[in-house]
Parts: sequence; structure tokens; C-alpha cells
Amino acid sequence: MKLHWFTKQLPYIALFLLVATFQAKAGNVVHTISALNIKADAEFVEGDADKTAVLILHGFLTTNRFHTVLAMAQALQSEGYTTLTPTLTLNIPQRQNPLKCNSIHTHTLERDVIEMTEWIQYLHDKGYQKIVLLGHSSGSQELIELLNNHHDLGIKAAIFTSLFYLTGEEVGIQPNEVHFAQQALKEHRNQLYNYSFLFCKGNYYATPKSFLSYLKLNRPYILDSLKNLTIPSYTIMGELDKRYQTVGNDWLNALDKTGTHLTTIGGANHFFSSEHEFDLHDVLIQIMQNL
Repeated sequence: MKLHWFTKQLPYIALFLLVATFQAKAGNVVHTISALNIKADAEFVEGDADKTAVLILHGFLTTNRFHTVLAMAQALQSEGYTTLTPTLTLNIPQRQNPLKCNSIHTHTLERDVIEMTEWIQYLHDKGYQKIVLLGHSSGSQELIELLNNHHDLGIKAAIFTSLFYLTGEEVGIQPNEVHFAQQALKEHRNQLYNYSFLFCKGNYYATPKSFLSYLKLNRPYILDSLKNLTIPSYTIMGELDKRYQTVGNDWLNALDKTGTHLTTIGGANHFFSSEHEFDLHDVLIQIMQNL
């Protein structure tokens, strides 16, 4: 009788052990960014020891819990890949929540790069010698800046999704605001001011130093950087991304000419929503398997 009961429980015991094993390998990581003396959070999921680790970076003002990023991480984990998904602090220790446009923005592109560099070192310290970088939206642009500044990080390849650029009147940047910020910085006035930046229309409350730091990521800079990468790069774009309405559909042709391996997913938007999420994941897995 007891043996029969135990036999019936075996599937549940096996499931419990599987979940317990997964939980032991996955969890939130708190890491001190030593160069900035600030604590940062990441989600770390350990996969198969013989597979490449993937560092995944979220987009503008979001976190590692953003649905596109979370879904990409889970798709890679299901294939046995180790994933590290940090949340950039944006100068807020252990930031947990997305920032609003009218939040106080004192973070800079340079600080973001420092954080990413130390998270890559975190993976190296874990024993991962070859790492793939994966970014979504402005996270892709920030990874490009990282690769521009560091050529010795043991990066195997980079994958950029929804890759555009940050500077230009066509994307909402106001020349008079740029001039105002430049003049303020020149006069050592770093007071907060409302700027227009991406989807923040006149209410991006930032210091001049913070605002200006990201404006180097303009169209020529992104395209030239892609051309000059010394590692393989892959760019995945949604065919119906609304940002083409401002930058033009010729952006896809410009990307293709850089030499990046370009894939366009038909019908997909900027976030690869709905069924296009699975198309994105299929492309990601294929890239990883072919590296």
C-alpha cells in the first residue's frame, strides 16, 4: 500500500526536484559596480556548462522585466543557454522600476557602459570565457557604444533588435534644447531642465550632462560603428516598427550595407508583440546555434 502511494507520487516528486534545481540555478543577483560604488540588480539563470552565456540589455528607461527582454531571456533559457539580464541603475541603487519621463535623470551613457563592462566581468568570473551580447531598442545602441570602447572583453558576437538611433530632429530632438544644454554645461550649470528625448515630449527632466551624453548615438555614428565591429553582428528588425515613420524605411537598407547580418520579421512591431514574439525567438535560437 505504501509502495503504491509512493509510486503514484513519483511524477510530482520529479517535478518538484526539477523546479528546485532550476530555482537553485536562477535568481536575482545584487552586484556592486565597483567603479561607481553603486549596487545593481540582475537576473542570472545558469544553463548548460558547454553553451555560451548571453548578456541581455533592456531599452530606454525600462528594466530587465520588460516583456520583450523577459521573453527573449526565457526562450534562450529553454534551449540551455546561460542568461544574465541586468537592470541599468540609471544612478539609482538596485533600481527595480521603470523611470518616467519626468523622473530626475542624472545618469549618463558613460556610466551605463561602465555598468555593462562590470557585468561582463561578472560572467567571466563565473567561468564564461565567450559571451554573446543581446540588446533591445536603445539597449542595442548602448551595446554598440560598449563595443566601441572595449575590444578585449571576450565577446563572441552581438545581436541587436529594434536598432535605431537617438539623435536628429526626425526623432524628436530639438536643436534649441541641445544648444541650451551645451551652453549650460560650458558655463558649469548642471541644473535639471525639461528636454524632448525619444517618446518624452518636452518633459524629459534631466541634467545637461545626462541629456547630452546620449546624443552621440546619432545615425552616422551607429552605422559607422556597425561597419567597424570586429566581431560578428546580427540585427533583427520588425517590418512594421512605427519608428520607420520618422527615420524612413531606407534605414533597413542602411543597416544592410554595414555588413551586419540583417533579418526583418514580417508584420512585427518594435516589441515583436503577439505571435511575432515566437518568430523573434526562432531567429535568436538559429543565430545562437550557428555561432
